[in-house]
Amino acid sequence: MSEPVVEQVRSEKPSQDRAHASRAARVTLFEDRAEVVRRASFRAEKGARWEAIAGVSLLVDDGTVQAKVTKGEARVLAARVLRRAHEERVLGREEIEALEREARAARDRVAAADRAIERLQRGLQHHYELATQWVKSASLGPRKASDPDVAGSYRDGWRAIDAAAKTSLDEVARVREARAQADLDRRRAEARLAEGRAEKPRYDAVIEVEIDAPEASDVEVEITYRLPCALWRPEHLARLISDGPEATAGTVEIVTYATAWQRTGESWDDVDLRFSTARPTRAASPPLLADDVLGTRKKTEEERRNIVVAAREQSIQLAGLERGDRAASEMPGVDDGGEPITYAGKERASLPSNGRPCRVEIGRVTVKAELARVVVAVRSPAAHLRATATLEGAGPLLAGPVRLARGASLVGRARLDFVGKGEPFELGFGPDDAIRVRRSEDEKRDTQAITGAQRLERKVTLYLSNLSNKARKVVVTERIPVSEIEDVEIHLAEAGGFSLDKDGFLRATVEVGAHATRTLVYTFEVRAGARVMLPAF
Repeated sequence: MSEPVVEQVRSEKPSQDRAHASRAARVTLFEDRAEVVRRASFRAEKGARWEAIAGVSLLVDDGTVQAKVTKGEARVLAARVLRRAHEERVLGREEIEALEREARAARDRVAAADRAIERLQRGLQHHYELATQWVKSASLGPRKASDPDVAGSYRDGWRAIDAAAKTSLDEVARVREARAQADLDRRRAEARLAEGRAEKPRYDAVIEVEIDAPEASDVEVEITYRLPCALWRPEHLARLISDGPEATAGTVEIVTYATAWQRTGESWDDVDLRFSTARPTRAASPPLLADDVLGTRKKTEEERRNIVVAAREQSIQLAGLERGDRAASEMPGVDDGGEPITYAGKERASLPSNGRPCRVEIGRVTVKAELARVVVAVRSPAAHLRATATLEGAGPLLAGPVRLARGASLVGRARLDFVGKGEPFELGFGPDDAIRVRRSEDEKRDTQAITGAQRLERKVTLYLSNLSNKARKVVVTERIPVSEIEDVEIHLAEAGGFSLDKDGFLRATVEVGAHATRTLVYTFEVRAGARVMLPAF
């Protein structure tokens, strides 16, 4: 492929591209980019010549451009990306002339208002002079001032001068307001005129293909390229269908959607969308390596004398929900040559270049599920409906957010981890309002006087209530600490119907009658030597 070519174009009006129009036929979206297949049909002249194909983004990766002739007797010799910068005026000549007339009219109104204000100011000055003369005449004491006719004439004269001055002042205020509005219109028109006369760059890109045709004929060219600013992520909708709130089995319908975004500047209308889990890249950067310095020091006297125990929360990873051994002893890694998966949309779709998400269905599967009401009292005082199913389908479920629904009602959102074909998985569908639980703890601590041995006894009581008219089976899950050192011993003193696993989880399945209650009690003990400093847990 050739090096990218950039061309400068200057024009007063938006240029009409001489390139051939193209349409996006297929788009494959990856994690952080997209591969676009475009087709363009035109008449190729005899011989070898360059033909431009429009409709592509400025973001095209030049190194990924490929072209071929799919219809017609011709062949492609080369392909390259041509990016163009057009220096164009924002407005055309007619719009600029209209703005010039508008600015000229506004300037004329401003000038007329200035002349009117000057004329009114001269009138006001005349009124001020008349008022001054009236005051001087009245201060000298006119003849026959006691005569009512003389006093009335002076009074009428003052009133006439005052009324004329007020009228002139009102007219000045009105003209000044009109002048301010005309000046505002003038500034706005001149600003729009300056913006319209300015030249702003407009960028576009075309792909030039060198076509060699033995004879003039109609051909169809297909170009393939990749570009950034487009991506997709999986999303699921899980719908539980059961016979009623007391059902112990049902079906779960899982619809998988591809949520896609793009801001490439291209128009993808009515295209065949595909979604791939592959991660295409030109080169991979090696990880940064640095020295990991380890240091040693001697224990302090207090550290040699005491054993400080810390408590922590530990997440337990259960592959396949403990339903058997893996088929392979080693999990897949970076060197296993993992096969990417490509999903096809159920129907053609349009993906506008506005950065907004668009959902496209890419899969649907219905599986049978076992239903159980699970109580984890240390987390929530309610029972939650859990569906356990085994994935049966042509492919896996990708990790992503999942919307949860019971029938036609949406009950919440969760996250689904990767589920392989034939692998069991769990989904929660919200609380069961009929079951309530209350949890209480009683703790006793004592230390032997001679040896200093410590003993902690904790008694946990669970009170289950069923508010419905039918009996319910509930799976109760509790946990006790697990010791990782020999100086601390933890054992279950009273099981109370619970079964204990190696990770410290207690599980019991109980049935609570209609409008009835059940009480579960278990006790565990923690024993430690005198040198051990136990944490709070």
